[in-house]
Amino acid sequence: MHDNLQENQGFIDDAKARGLDTLAYHDRKSQGFMLIAGHPESIRILGEILDDYETMWGMAEEIMGAKGESEHA
Repeated sequence: MHDNLQENQGFIDDAKARGLDTLAYHDRKSQGFMLIAGHPESIRILGEILDDYETMWGMAEEIMGAKGESEHA
């Protein structure tokens, strides 16, 4: 992802003109950002994978938090 919003929009517009979909993603762990273009079905699947990753990451944080709390009790 570019720091410049105009460059990001140009990337998105370019992708759409070529029949591609885009996906923007912010990784909470690394604080990194990604802007990806690809075949619509591939982008859909990647979006689902990232959703699952976020869900599992959240569950792991909850489990580790609960484990830490019980160890300090």
